[in-house]
Amino acid sequence: MEWDSAITLAFAAEHLFEAAQLLTSDLVLAERALKIAHEQHLVPLLENDTFLPPEIRRKLLAAQKSYVDATSKEFTRQFARELASELMNILSEITTTLGPLATPSFLRSNPEAA
Repeated sequence: MEWDSAITLAFAAEHLFEAAQLLTSDLVLAERALKIAHEQHLVPLLENDTFLPPEIRRKLLAAQKSYVDATSKEFTRQFARELASELMNILSEITTTLGPLATPSFLRSNPEAA
């Protein structure tokens, strides 16, 4: 994996986690949580999606479309939770993608190369 892609995925993971936390909070009104999650977390990811794997980019665009489609309706707590679930699924995929990079470098080395 390219270094730029790894950094972009880590950036995406952070934003998705924060957005999901916001969307599942009972302390913030659903409409406000959705607006903040979209403007401060989804939009920045889509502005920097060049280095994301195509499948993750596609899922982020689908989440963006869900949000845009919902703007014509009333935002509900249920929709916020559904969007949070969608974002957590993307986060899970990112975690799986980054997992091999998180192991100590000596575990990734090729013992036959020595």
